[in-house]
Order: sequence, then C-alpha cells, then structure tokens
Amino acid sequence: MPVSGQQASSPGIPFTRYLASKKPIDDRALNAHVWDEFARAVASFDKPRILEPGCGIGTMLERMIERQALTSAEYLGIDLARESIEQAPQRLAKLAVVQGYDVVSAADGGSLHITGSGTSIEARFMQADVFEMAGERGSQGAWHLLMAHAFLDLIDIPSALQTLLPLLRPGGLFYFTLVFDGLTVLEPELDSALDSQIMQLYHRTMDERMRGGIPSGDSRAGRHLFGHLRQAGAELLEAGGSDWVIFPRAAAYSKQEIDFLGHILHTMEAALAGHPELDPKLFTAWIAARRNQLNDRELTFIAHQLDFLGRVR
Repeated sequence: MPVSGQQASSPGIPFTRYLASKKPIDDRALNAHVWDEFARAVASFDKPRILEPGCGIGTMLERMIERQALTSAEYLGIDLARESIEQAPQRLAKLAVVQGYDVVSAADGGSLHITGSGTSIEARFMQADVFEMAGERGSQGAWHLLMAHAFLDLIDIPSALQTLLPLLRPGGLFYFTLVFDGLTVLEPELDSALDSQIMQLYHRTMDERMRGGIPSGDSRAGRHLFGHLRQAGAELLEAGGSDWVIFPRAAAYSKQEIDFLGHILHTMEAALAGHPELDPKLFTAWIAARRNQLNDRELTFIAHQLDFLGRVR
C-alpha cells in the first residue's frame, strides 16, 4: 500500500516516526523465502556496492545488519526527504553499537564505517534524486545490488526501470520489496457498499497520481511488475507475497501498530476528502468509525504486497 512515500503525517506524528513504526510491521511482512534467496545471493559478492533509492530512515540496511545478511559492503542510501536522511546515519550508528560493532562517523554526519567480527560496511546517506544521479558520469554499471523498499509503487515503473536497471553491473541483483498489489482491507465491515466505494476510490487516487506531468503510481504495481521486468530484459529469480497484516493481539496493539494504523487512516482521509463521488458526511462518519475501531482495539488491517528478487543480464 503505497503510503510510505507520502510526506503527510498523522496529526502530531512526524513522517519519520511513521517510517520507524512500520519497521517491525515490515519485518513480519517481508517474504521469508525471497529474503533467504536474497541473502544467499548477496553473500556471493566479495564487497558489493549497494544502492538504495527511497531509503527513508535506513531500515533496510539496519535489517541486513541485524539479520547478519551483510559483512562487507559499500552502501549508498538516497532519499529526497532531508529529515529521513538526517536520521538514517544516527539510527544506524546506534543499532551497530548495540549489535557489538565499532562505528566511526564522518564529520559530515552522513557517512559511517561499521567494523568488527569480520565486518566492514561503509554506509553513506545523501539527499538527492536518484533519477538525476543516474545521468551522472560513471553511474552506469557501477552497482552490484539495487534495493527499493516500498518505493516502486510510488513512481512510473516502466520508465524507472529504464533508468535504474542500467545502474547495475552485468549480473547485478535487484531486490524490490513491499510493492503494493491492489488490495486494502479494513475489518470489521461497516457498510458493505460504502466500504467498497471508498476502497475503489482510494486505489484510483494511486492510479491517477501525477508528478511532473507523468504518472507516478499504480494500485496494481505488484502484478504489473512481472511484465515490466520481462519487457526490461531483466531475469526474475524469486517472487512472493509480503502482506501487511495487523490485528489486536490479546485485545491490544503495539505502540508502533497504533502509530502505523493512525497514519493509514490519516492518509486515506487526506486522499479522499472532498472527493466529488463521496458524500462528505458519510465519509467523515466512516473515518470516525474506523478511528473508534482502532481506539477500541477492534480494527484489522490487511494490504497485499509482493517482493521481487532478480538480476540483469
């Protein structure tokens, strides 16, 4: 469900806090088989150069270190959001120390070197546009691994692949995760007809989103990515589901789940407020009812997503 790239926040909750709240939810969601194949493939490189556009606060690199999927690498994380890029190296340094590594941070605050127990990871975070960077001299064929986490469904995928895949060396890997694929579920049902209308309109806002005069979203990006990759000449190695599933466990949510669900409802409200096909009073009441379900620990949320692992020839 492509909300991770939207910079709006839940009331009182910074967007970086939303990104932090969804890390444990993403941990559960990532497809285990695709991850295992990804980790094995990464291990085949001696010291891979890794590029991650839309890196946010750096949770994917954190995850690789926590799961010991990376021992030696040169990593560059890119994001347009200054706040995310500022937080990413701070978070990574703290996590690495907790994991028992030594950390040396550069004076600029955006780079760090993680060492210890046979590990040597050079990480740098930069506020930039990856599509502009791709046109710079020396960028083509410079990377062993391209990661994009909860990112592809926020852009025009066919044109993005034409720009991003050539950044990889021959035989280079891509790992595209949590690509939304057209299903959002909120339970319990309130009004069958209204629930269906709201979800259809919400998904349509993804399909109609434009940035710079070009499409920048697809509510069925996951299923369409199979064809887009084939047309781009890439080889798909593995794919699998990575659904977000949140429900009250023992009549409670974690603090992260409350922040996450609050942001989801806020995003839906912002996307559909004033929509000409929705009765404003009915929609306001519907959002209020969903928030009551969250407050009463009754709300279940599901979003269907897909993970992809492949390589360029």
